[in-house]
Amino acid sequence: MDPSQMGYAEAAVVKTKIIATVGPACASVESLRELALAGADLFRLNFAHAEHDWLAGIVGSIREISAGLRRPIGILADLSGPKIRLGEVSDGAIECTEGSRFEFVREPGLAGPTRLTSNYEGLIDDVGPGDRILLADGTVSLRVVEKPPGGERIVCVVERPGVIRSRQGITLPGVQTSAPSLTDKDVTDLAWALEHEVDYVGQSFVRSAADIRALRAAIESHSPANPPHIIAKIEKMEALSNIESILDETDAVMVARGDLGVEVDVARVPALQKRIIRLCNQHRIPVITATQMLDSMQKNDFPTRAEASDVANAVLDGSDAVMLSGETAIGRHPRKAVEMMSRIVQESERLVRSTRFGDLHTQERSRARQVTEAVTLAAGTAAEHLGADLIVVATHSGRTAMAVSKQRSHVPILALSDRPATARRMCLYWGVTPLETDAVSTTPQELTRFVVDWGKRQKVLIAGSRIVVIGQSNWSQEPHDLMIVHAVT
Repeated sequence: MDPSQMGYAEAAVVKTKIIATVGPACASVESLRELALAGADLFRLNFAHAEHDWLAGIVGSIREISAGLRRPIGILADLSGPKIRLGEVSDGAIECTEGSRFEFVREPGLAGPTRLTSNYEGLIDDVGPGDRILLADGTVSLRVVEKPPGGERIVCVVERPGVIRSRQGITLPGVQTSAPSLTDKDVTDLAWALEHEVDYVGQSFVRSAADIRALRAAIESHSPANPPHIIAKIEKMEALSNIESILDETDAVMVARGDLGVEVDVARVPALQKRIIRLCNQHRIPVITATQMLDSMQKNDFPTRAEASDVANAVLDGSDAVMLSGETAIGRHPRKAVEMMSRIVQESERLVRSTRFGDLHTQERSRARQVTEAVTLAAGTAAEHLGADLIVVATHSGRTAMAVSKQRSHVPILALSDRPATARRMCLYWGVTPLETDAVSTTPQELTRFVVDWGKRQKVLIAGSRIVVIGQSNWSQEPHDLMIVHAVT
């Protein structure tokens, strides 16, 4: 098969979407194309570790690959957020022994063998005696024991020993920080992302719904023609406390298990993951499970059994997408990691249950119109009852496709849109294969004819196949939601 024709039939098989993080290991056009053909639906740009000039080349390559494969590919711009980091430490690394004492001081010039600094000026103001300070991805733990008058330093004792290094992350579990939700760097990176028309913006270290509103206001201030959707990264205790209000504001969620596993007891992470995913499913918004999913494949060409089970459980929990980070960004086997992720996902999806007749209160969470919700519910029921080969959705905004996606039907979903930005955003929707076409603006008969011709070319439809089409018809001055059942001849 001509590679430019590949993608749609294969994508209809794997319903859970795969996000691949771009880094030095996969930055070439050839490598990115390999990942797209292996099953990557979206590419993540990590602004914490990349410069704009380099990222511009990556965006250009992704758009070139998308055009060549003739299928939408989404781009997620992941903002760094208010990450708190250590300043420079003596000799680049310090051994912290249990019971030893360290001070955090405000002035960088006062750093020394037992004096630490931070890039966050408010650290000394925000913490107090009894609070914990975690360093080196949570492997080193300090407890604040004294806050002398003057507010220029705090004294800590080491409770869990280890080595700390310059510029490592600092976590303050349970401490409400006064750091802004968007840093100056985030504001600059966001402007760049909007200029390059990314499809999603990831907001790191979300604490409350107000953080989401602040990012949305920052996006709207640029008046973009196609505003990207917001992905709230859940990785702080404060976010867990405010999860319902956050879900009411955001467009999607990422369960960022790396920092979340530092912020809370790692033993709680699996249960929290399940809870967050369940709530996202109820709120009818996409949810991504991320971090260390196939971590050993950074070095090895095969994952551990535990990692395979982790990916499978994320699918069974209800994730719309699973994400690869270091595995594709800096790993030795980026393509093999995506291929393995796709294989595990495909096997796991056999056990995914339909949610079409789940809790009725989830209907109230839908962001589609009530009538549209009813039509999509009927379409999903008809498709499974008739053994249809395809559910077709004609949509301008993508909301109808999302409503069908959340039913978790085993019937493949083809979503047509005349808006390139909508088609790319639908790359995150479970079970949805997006296609950009002007056919959505034609009559229902012409739309059906287009789908049949497309399906036969892609070898997903044959004579006798049945399709269920959801769209709109302008039979009067107002548009009407429409469902068509069509038998292919």
